[in-house]
Amino acid sequence: MERFTLAQAAAWTKGEARGTAELTAVSTDSRQIPTEALFLPIRGERFDAHDFIAKAIENGAAAVVSHRQNEEYPVPTLYVENTSQALLDLAGGYREMCGGKVVGVTGSVGKTTTKELLYAVLKQKFNAQKTEGNLNNEVGLPLTLLRMMRDTKVMVAEMGMNHFGEISRMTAAARPDIAVITNIGTSHIEFLGSREGICKAKLEILEGLQKDGYAVLCGDEPLLWDKRAQLGCRVVTYGMENRECDLTACLHDDGTFDIINNSLPAASLPAGGRFTAKLSIPGAHNVLNALAAAAVGLLLGETPEQITAGLQSYEASGLRQNIYEQDGYQIYADCYNASPDAMEATLAVLGTMAPEGRRFAVLGSMLELGGYAEEGHRRAGRAAARYADALYAYGPDADAMVAGAKEKGMDRAYAFADQAALVAALRQDAKKGDALLFKGSRGMRMEQALKLFLGEDVEE
Repeated sequence: MERFTLAQAAAWTKGEARGTAELTAVSTDSRQIPTEALFLPIRGERFDAHDFIAKAIENGAAAVVSHRQNEEYPVPTLYVENTSQALLDLAGGYREMCGGKVVGVTGSVGKTTTKELLYAVLKQKFNAQKTEGNLNNEVGLPLTLLRMMRDTKVMVAEMGMNHFGEISRMTAAARPDIAVITNIGTSHIEFLGSREGICKAKLEILEGLQKDGYAVLCGDEPLLWDKRAQLGCRVVTYGMENRECDLTACLHDDGTFDIINNSLPAASLPAGGRFTAKLSIPGAHNVLNALAAAAVGLLLGETPEQITAGLQSYEASGLRQNIYEQDGYQIYADCYNASPDAMEATLAVLGTMAPEGRRFAVLGSMLELGGYAEEGHRRAGRAAARYADALYAYGPDADAMVAGAKEKGMDRAYAFADQAALVAALRQDAKKGDALLFKGSRGMRMEQALKLFLGEDVEE
């Protein structure tokens, strides 16, 4: 990161600096202290990192932040009321100092894929950075902003949440120039009460929007479409079903799709213009994500050629939307997270696989659905009956998934409380040439079931 002083940090956080220091790093981990680092301890549910300030100093911290006003330390210190808020304030001040643009991304489903597609598109023209891994919460977001440099032209910052107020605090630091909301699903409905509550929480991202900024919204979502005129900012919409959106797409049988500009303000693609693009990942839901990336690219002055190149360059990896062949099976690994909406989207992709074989939906339970858990899992089961030949369900809500599948006439639907038992049965059933989807909430660790099925080592 760029060099800053303890005095600047005090101004950004409204804290009190005792001593002076020039700093080039911020760390929240006392075990990992870079050169010229400011150690900022966070008080969590299980421990208070203030207890490790001495260790951070021993490991070379040049200065520390503390909300323990009565403690003194042998290095320059910034005293604040709350270090969690100070981290956000510090990142916000630093973000303004660097001066690049920020594209904020949130949504119930697809925000991480959209973030990756945005980065793939924007780096075609700009020196761009993005949120790495799952650093999309009130600690990860500011640490992401603190990676900006003065030559960073665009930072793509993902914002996740479980509760009201979280995105509000993050967007105050990020001050996005463009805010993307991919959709309103049922993820975290346990804490937010309803889809309307989820929509309200997602719309918090607009609280920090720059005065001349844009909200980029999925117009296929009625909750967003109906609010577009009430948001008090410039709005651009994209969609596939809603042909009134500013940017729409038309899919072709060969997997390509036309991106059509109906009314988005873009110098490189006048209204009525269109261009053809292609993704390496399947599914209409990913074309929606690509439309979001294209909308942002067009708003920031990219050409259709740059956008096309960026979209085509994106490749899924790891636990997300990873489709490959192994041991004669078509594997669709999407084990990072799950919600009813995401389940339906991935099952629809499974339905296009293995035209000569069978399709197996190996689904783990979806967490944080609260009172919607029963219906959400029945909905997933009904979708499995539509797109798969067999359902292998695992976890505390497996019976509800099986019940939903049987509602729609699927006989080969089975519930398991143990992954080993599931895999043993699946090995007896699946044959070479079949397609297998492994998906579930992160806590279900469905990647372990996949590894067991393939005979790979599983971490304890």
